[in-house]
Amino acid sequence: MTKTTAKRPTRPRALAVLALAGTATAVWAGASGTGVPAAQAAPAAARTDTTCPRPPGLQTTCGTIRVPLDRAAPASGETTVRYMLVRHRGTAPTVGTVALNDGGPGNATIVGLAQRPQLLLGVFGKILDTHDMLLMDPRGTGGSDAQHCEDLSIDAIPATRSGLLDAVRGCGRELGRRSRHYTSAATADDLDAVRAHLGIGRLDLLGESYGSYLMTVYAQRHPGHVRSIVLSSAYPLEFDMWARPNAQATRRAIKVLCERSSGRCAGERVLADLGTLAGRLRARPVPYEGAGAERVLDDTALAAITYDAAGDRELMGRLPGIVRASLKGDYGPLTEVAASRAQPALSDRLPQRRVGRRSGQADEQFYGLTTWASVICNDYPTLWDRRAPVSARTRQYERGRERLAPGALAPFTARAWTNGIYDRGNFCLRWPDRNGPVQPTDRPLPDVPVLVLSGELDANTPTAEGRAAARQYPRARVIEIPNTGHVAEFDEQANPCVMELQSEFFRTGRATGTGCLAEIPPIPVD
Repeated sequence: MTKTTAKRPTRPRALAVLALAGTATAVWAGASGTGVPAAQAAPAAARTDTTCPRPPGLQTTCGTIRVPLDRAAPASGETTVRYMLVRHRGTAPTVGTVALNDGGPGNATIVGLAQRPQLLLGVFGKILDTHDMLLMDPRGTGGSDAQHCEDLSIDAIPATRSGLLDAVRGCGRELGRRSRHYTSAATADDLDAVRAHLGIGRLDLLGESYGSYLMTVYAQRHPGHVRSIVLSSAYPLEFDMWARPNAQATRRAIKVLCERSSGRCAGERVLADLGTLAGRLRARPVPYEGAGAERVLDDTALAAITYDAAGDRELMGRLPGIVRASLKGDYGPLTEVAASRAQPALSDRLPQRRVGRRSGQADEQFYGLTTWASVICNDYPTLWDRRAPVSARTRQYERGRERLAPGALAPFTARAWTNGIYDRGNFCLRWPDRNGPVQPTDRPLPDVPVLVLSGELDANTPTAEGRAAARQYPRARVIEIPNTGHVAEFDEQANPCVMELQSEFFRTGRATGTGCLAEIPPIPVD
């Protein structure tokens, strides 16, 4: 859920990888993925890409294929899909093909790798010892006919909730019916077209954050082409847009942090202090400057910062001290964190001084907000009738929020919590298309081995959502990674253990080496 990041673009990952590889050799029963001869592949115009990134020590091949913009109406035109094939570095034949999507929605995987090619081996080297990988820029991003909305640029995301909703509405109006072509289903079908073009029989799927959603959609639509699945920081196709499990996970994460802090903080005290601070900021917001613009730090912005801090090894340990300082009148540490965010901590207060808009297209080569908005508004659950006018949607949403159980989103109010998280709550309330596609959630999934990895301190995609994602499959195992947050493989302390588990699972269909989990250290508290 980009949750860069990640389901939302607040922590975009530095590397977006989609991996596919050549013919697989079976290691466990029923695992072989016999290649499909290129002559039998779905017809698609293709060309070689001479600007292919070259990660050190790896052989890569890039290319593009042309696919229907709308597979239900091929005459509507075509779009480009860019892929990158990364060969394994072992001397033995490849064991299989791992198809990796690292989240978003909207991460341009190949563009991300070109920016920091060393991360491919640094993060996924264990898998690349035995498996090939294929990266794909999802349609509408990077080298796959990137789309751009004038009202929704990653360099100029509005800093207020209302401004964000207006920007999403403007993007939907600008796209018109084209927005219906940018869905998880369309991207999953593009991935399968790349698979067929390369002559690959079956894939090992690795989905991180939103990638767990996309790979589940792929598995529904193309079950015969799936060998095994790893879902890292997973959430199911049906999830709570009020983000109640996320609030519960935030409370739990703070308690766990303090339990392991050697007495440097007490979880219940930190939560009570957050509630007190939220009340003060709601009554008297604090102005600050971020990215050259005047912004406001209120209780909604505090909720956004707390949500993002959960499991963040660089920030979470500072949170108790930042809250204590703020309650003593020193807002400097808190506004410093707010100003340092890649995207604004959303607030509810207007007006804010507008600054000159940059084009944003250079940064959007990596993170496509057009695809981000289209996928969320086409695919995700809504808290209102999709076909209703905005006025009726607003009434339905407000009534639903008023009926939430008291304390469900503590230590914040329902308004602050739902407004602080980009892609939950009313994100698509003003989306203009009332008759767009809806992602089915009841299609059967293949009976293949599935491993779900959830960070113990992750509030973005908490373990509760990981367990719900696992229940979608006939046989899935959930492993919680201690002392880590969102997408544990990007935590340097957790990466060796997590990648050992993933590598073993892709080789054998099992994950037995869990002893290393006890070696992941707690996040230190300042």
